[in-house]
Amino acid sequence: MATKLKAVKCPQCGSEKHEQIDKKRYRCLNCGTEFFLDDDDININVNHHYDFQSSSTFGSDLGVGMKLGIVALLIPLAVVFIFVFFLFQTGESSVASGGKDSVSVRETFEEMIPMIHDGKACVFYMTDRDYTVGFGQDESKYVNGYYLGFRDATTGKVLVDQLFMSEEDARDESVSSISNTSISYLQQAHRWFLIIGKRYVFEIEPKSLAIKDVSKSLFKGKQAMSTGISSITFIDSDYGEGFEVHNNLAETYYYFPASNRLYSEEAFKFAKRLPPSELNGEVRDTAYWEMHKKNISEETSSAGGLLRLWKVHAKYHLGDPQDFSFYNWISQTFSYDPGNRLVSATPVTNWFIGFNGGVVYQDAQRLLIAFYPSMAPDANSVFQMRDKEGNVLWTQALRRFSNVSVGACYGNKIWFLGQRSRRSGYDDIHSYSFDINTGKWAQGAQMSQEYSIKNE
Repeated sequence: MATKLKAVKCPQCGSEKHEQIDKKRYRCLNCGTEFFLDDDDININVNHHYDFQSSSTFGSDLGVGMKLGIVALLIPLAVVFIFVFFLFQTGESSVASGGKDSVSVRETFEEMIPMIHDGKACVFYMTDRDYTVGFGQDESKYVNGYYLGFRDATTGKVLVDQLFMSEEDARDESVSSISNTSISYLQQAHRWFLIIGKRYVFEIEPKSLAIKDVSKSLFKGKQAMSTGISSITFIDSDYGEGFEVHNNLAETYYYFPASNRLYSEEAFKFAKRLPPSELNGEVRDTAYWEMHKKNISEETSSAGGLLRLWKVHAKYHLGDPQDFSFYNWISQTFSYDPGNRLVSATPVTNWFIGFNGGVVYQDAQRLLIAFYPSMAPDANSVFQMRDKEGNVLWTQALRRFSNVSVGACYGNKIWFLGQRSRRSGYDDIHSYSFDINTGKWAQGAQMSQEYSIKNE
């Protein structure tokens, strides 16, 4: 067969500019492609070079139909994956922020106690509050930190809410453990006080819904405290209604708001043991109830198992040190009184079965107690109202409470805060009330620990 002459062109770019490498191989001067010529009709064949080696031969072993099938399968899977991904992101954001343009709020209540304002029950609280916005949202104007406030006990409406200290300031002030808080009503002074971190003292006035920092003004005119407070705590109620306070010179004093007296450590120890005959005519009588417990066995540990109520009559010096540690836990009776202030102590009940018992509320006419009737994990909480002689007026058994606060009384209702047990955990904290006369109970406001607000 005659040879047909053809112009040698690059099979990639079509250029006729090339150089001959050897007898049959050429390289394009335009694009660099190497090619060779057959002996037959001068067919041009590209000589492919790769700069990598495949790690798998999977693709080369599959036919075109198989490859198309795989692609057809992967496309819907990819679509589903993308949909689930965005759904998850949206859901996560919704959980974190409570939805679009909202802020998630988490409360950790350090203190919570019912009080009376304007003839209605309210709840004073101190909380560690955290605000969280969802992914992609603008930062909120809300400040993480520690807050003080009041809520209506029936509706949950916020009456007052004020920032005590931001999270950032708490770090700067080394206020790392707000759990060192305590709150107490000083009966003789008719004043509520809150101590935070053993450094800050607030006076709480439910009548006006005021919360005032009195850390400095409380000791106005007391020269011994002019150096400032290094730490402050409530003294044990057996020793009076006041504070143990240490100044910045590491000196210890005892302050009693009802009398506005500041005692040195030596003077405090002396005064609390004075007999009524040496109390300068300022002697007062008091009568109150105490609940004592006795373990049924080692298994009950601190839960007790047997409970008993005592009515105690004693004398004290208004607004000053005292020593009311009359009860002997070894003999389980009232005995030695170093200051001769004990007038009488009378058991108003025999021992009765009850676990983790406590006094919720008491006044001159009545007391409300709470206890578990057994050690069963699902045992109800028993609430019992008794008169001043210890007689049972009514009893209510309610689904188990894991904890119950002290109570506040106004009119014919006693209010308290409680958290009830569930198989899956615990309810949110709620306010509750009992009718004094009938025992009828009602659930009030929920003190939610997680909720959402609008991001403004």
